[in-house]
Amino acid sequence: MTIKEFLISRVQLFFLLTTLILAASAIIGAVIAPAEELHYYQLFGPMAFAGLCVLPTCVSFFRKEPTLGQFIIRKAIELVLIECIILFIISPPDDDSIPALLFYVILGAVVLVIYILALLIMWLQKYRQSKKLSDQLKKLQTSE
Repeated sequence: MTIKEFLISRVQLFFLLTTLILAASAIIGAVIAPAEELHYYQLFGPMAFAGLCVLPTCVSFFRKEPTLGQFIIRKAIELVLIECIILFIISPPDDDSIPALLFYVILGAVVLVIYILALLIMWLQKYRQSKKLSDQLKKLQTSE
């Protein structure tokens, strides 16, 4: 993978994470604090979190194809770094509507779900691209 391809994939990941974080924020907000109002400046939060979550994914840059072990280790490191960033930045609500420990458990689970969804969506995108390319190559070979 070239640096250009890697950077393009990071930008795609940023927009994907922004969407997933915004959806998760809406769901959690509707469940935990349905009476709260949302202000326009708060819409920048998902973009900031997505930007911070893209940074740890830079450990997964490979010039060559990684082995399965390398891939799993780097994805685990990514997840731990992302969890640390998010758990460090976000604090529980001040009104004690939810215990702090429960808040952090829910937040950690949400981060894990978003991480897995992002991996699956990115994998599906790459799978479709490779399948399309394979079909085009087969078509080209049969036409010759």
